[in-house]
Amino acid sequence: MNAAIRHIAHLVLVGATAASIPLSAQQMPPSVERPYPASSPPYGIAAKRPVFGGACMACPWGIMAIVTMEALKPYGYDVQICWLCHSNLGPRQMADKAKPVAPPGTNFTRPDIAPVPDAVLDLSATSEVNLVDAWNGVGAYASDKKKRQNYRIVAALQQPNYLLAAASRESGIKSLAEIKDRRGATWVYVDGNEATRELLAFYGITEEGLKARGGGLLTGGSRAFRAAADVIIHNGLLVNTPEQRVWYEATQLSDLVFMDLDEKLIETLAKKPGYYAVVTPAYSMRGLDRRLKTVMRVTHYIYVRDDAPDDFVYTLAKALDEHQELWQRQAEPFYYDTRKVAVSPIIPLHSAAARYYRERGYLK
Repeated sequence: MNAAIRHIAHLVLVGATAASIPLSAQQMPPSVERPYPASSPPYGIAAKRPVFGGACMACPWGIMAIVTMEALKPYGYDVQICWLCHSNLGPRQMADKAKPVAPPGTNFTRPDIAPVPDAVLDLSATSEVNLVDAWNGVGAYASDKKKRQNYRIVAALQQPNYLLAAASRESGIKSLAEIKDRRGATWVYVDGNEATRELLAFYGITEEGLKARGGGLLTGGSRAFRAAADVIIHNGLLVNTPEQRVWYEATQLSDLVFMDLDEKLIETLAKKPGYYAVVTPAYSMRGLDRRLKTVMRVTHYIYVRDDAPDDFVYTLAKALDEHQELWQRQAEPFYYDTRKVAVSPIIPLHSAAARYYRERGYLK
């Protein structure tokens, strides 16, 4: 890892807890043009202006919001989007009927971010893994000390997201088992997913152990910062979205050697809700010149609360089905699979969505 990157490693921001930004402070600079600006009231399903809890316009759940907005237009709905209802915010706001607010430090000069609508969310999108955690009150939601079980699924969309590990060729690291006892500093760039934490624990890789040899765990930073790490352990695919661009950038900026995961680890991870044992395609990234066994997160949900009106939910399920082509036109791949759109092993389908899928033969 070069000296400049090493010097700034201690500045990496891993989290923040501060007061929310009031709506009056959410005004964007007038010079910033956005393709989907926030508008003013009225909001809500009854006004045909439902509010969707998404993420940034370049993020997976923001893309799901855009597709939903476009699919519902022919039915007279003007979907309003919260571009800041990402991570564990959306599921909390949906279940608790809490109005979304901008997280501390939000950069409204970014063209993919806009002020949030001053309204309660009517529908939202997130990953199966995230919503199941909120349903069970575990993971990021454990500190809330409650389960949130008023979610109902409308549609399950598919997007392959692989857990991958690679080392820079310069580091000489050839397997994850070497890292724990490797002499000298080793810098490991990681995401915040539970599967990655379990991988680190499986191989005995700890921040304390890395620091003792002059290295450490890294998150955030610029693309050059990320690519300069000795090892990258991260979920993703080859797309230029905030959550997944690590591989998009690092495979071009560094010569990487992709490493195998232990089969016992894969077996353990594949038992977690939302994870599946798979084999990656070869040559999907620079340096990934063979097929690798790993695990994949694949399902993302569009969901509502259990009090959502039947006619709206039925129309939503119908609109998404009728406009499957919209998923093919986005910045990252999503797949509407008629065999899986109604599959939700833990969280129930909304009854109106289930009725539509039975009529179409997608659900028996």
